[in-house]
Amino acid sequence: MTNLNEYFGGRIINAKELTPELKRTLLDQGAIQTAATYQIRGERYCRRCLMRLPQKSEKYDYCRHCINLGKISSSDTLLITNADIIFPTQEKYLNWDGELTDNQRKGVHELLNAFDRHQDHLIWAVTGAGKTEMIFPLIEQALINQQRVAICSPRVDVCIELFPRLQKVFPKTAIGLFHGKSLEKYHLTQIAVMTVHQLIRFEKAFDVLIIDEVDSYPLAGNQMLHQAIKKSKKSIGMMVYLSATPPKELLQKVRKGQITLSKLYQRFHGHPLPEPHCHLLFKEIDFLGINPRLRLKLNQVVSSHQRLMIFFSSIPVMEKFAQKLKRYYPTLSFVSVSSLDKERLEKVQRFREHRVQVILTTTILERGVTFKRVMVLVLNADAKEFSKTSLIQIAGRAGRDKKYFDDEVHFYYRYYNRQIRQACKEIEYLNQQVKK
Repeated sequence: MTNLNEYFGGRIINAKELTPELKRTLLDQGAIQTAATYQIRGERYCRRCLMRLPQKSEKYDYCRHCINLGKISSSDTLLITNADIIFPTQEKYLNWDGELTDNQRKGVHELLNAFDRHQDHLIWAVTGAGKTEMIFPLIEQALINQQRVAICSPRVDVCIELFPRLQKVFPKTAIGLFHGKSLEKYHLTQIAVMTVHQLIRFEKAFDVLIIDEVDSYPLAGNQMLHQAIKKSKKSIGMMVYLSATPPKELLQKVRKGQITLSKLYQRFHGHPLPEPHCHLLFKEIDFLGINPRLRLKLNQVVSSHQRLMIFFSSIPVMEKFAQKLKRYYPTLSFVSVSSLDKERLEKVQRFREHRVQVILTTTILERGVTFKRVMVLVLNADAKEFSKTSLIQIAGRAGRDKKYFDDEVHFYYRYYNRQIRQACKEIEYLNQQVKK
């Protein structure tokens, strides 16, 4: 028997994938039927991802932008399922015994005021400020109003880390985790944790849409994903953006009064952000096998059994360094991860569970993941792949636990360039704001 929960909730479905009986049932339950394309000033667009289609004279008459979600041709018909769902009420929604700081409480007050006015809102907070805990009261209020919430991130790792935290604090609410690597098939839930790409499948589906790491790749500058965000929110819904380093476009909207703002300069534990130690390398990182200045730090890490994250500018540089690390430190337990690593999630979990001492990574882990008591090294910090924003985010992986707030951050480079200088200056500036 067909499970209708797999289709409800503002889903955009290609009609040719449905049986005639299922199609009739969905239409009877409030789904609307529409053409797969529409026209504006002579240009054709895909109804699912809103991107421009090729002219009919061109060879391919289907949408290549969202083909990873299933092929949609110009001749297809789409069904957009009913998103007006009545969710069950509960005596108690939020089960959290934590305590917000004064700064967090102020931000929550501003956030809930924006919710009451259906006003989009930006939470601009330093890494480790406790943005996730700040959205708990907002989600609770939406659930009390029998509304539907989506929490999205460009990064799979962020979604996977967030999902069990939400399950713990909202134990009686249906919560789903959906991303391209997930084995869980879509089903209707009141809270959906998903990658931004999954929003392409929805239209006017969510009352509250929370976008974490809004400045992160692949969301930053991606027209299709930004359109998917707007399309999946209900007309009187609310958008919440979370970021430690918000993009200029979002800050412009704040200045114009289009969205409201909460700003948090302080981490939840009250201690300052770790300020990076900068190290000039006169030779490459692989000089004499491993650069002697790096060897000094690695010797210290190995002898003290310190947990360590090492960030690299590219996969080849990381792989080459991993070989040297294995040769010089044969007893050191470590893993290396990148966006191309099919075992990335399992390796990150091994590091989280202290089964390995060191993790080597590209910028894929620059944000959205939290580890306790970890030193951070950035090798070739002057590489073009490390922007000011990414260096700030990477530094933010350290000192996130209140017991180990003084974790060290080290930048190694051959040229002290603009992005290193700006990242260090901004971290220092943020720490000064707390003292005022």
